[in-house]
Amino acid sequence: MKRPNLSVKNSAIRPAKQYFSIALILLLTSLSTACQVTEPTVITHNEKTITNNSVEYSQYYLTLKTLNNKQLMSEEKKLQSLMTNQLNDKTLSQSKLILLYSLPNPGLYQPYKAKSLLNEHLLASNEMSQSNLAFIMLLRDQLNIQLRLLEKQSLSDKEYNEQNDKHNVTIEQLNQQLEHVNKQLILLKKIDKNINERG
Repeated sequence: MKRPNLSVKNSAIRPAKQYFSIALILLLTSLSTACQVTEPTVITHNEKTITNNSVEYSQYYLTLKTLNNKQLMSEEKKLQSLMTNQLNDKTLSQSKLILLYSLPNPGLYQPYKAKSLLNEHLLASNEMSQSNLAFIMLLRDQLNIQLRLLEKQSLSDKEYNEQNDKHNVTIEQLNQQLEHVNKQLILLKKIDKNINERG
């Protein structure tokens, strides 16, 4: 029997493994350098995205997503004060507040307020870029869906509470009946004991 030459096979496999390893290392290196950790930045009201009393809504929303709770609360206070103090930039501050209240952040999430401001904003805004209009329409649809879900949740909670109250009443009635039966049982035992003592 002739044995195959194993050294030939091993020598052919080694370069393939080396090329594969090098390719994998290059891929991982390029992927890891593409990711970059950045610190959240505080929003200034004179940012590059503001031009002619407008803001790129998608960029502003993405900036809001990078802020922590404290920074978001600070931003809300700034926007509210700008809305009350400036008549010219009221729509700009209002649009930013809409995006801020639409964030899924436990401290600031107020879909009813966001929807109300959005309706006012749509009535007051005459000029809006196509991308901002598309973003606002998407946000409006998402808020409508969210408000419907919240309404369903509220109804479901109400029904649950009503059912829970009914069950509690039923349990209380059953406990009263059980207590009454226990009293009758004790009375019957006393009667039986008295009969046994006489008899």
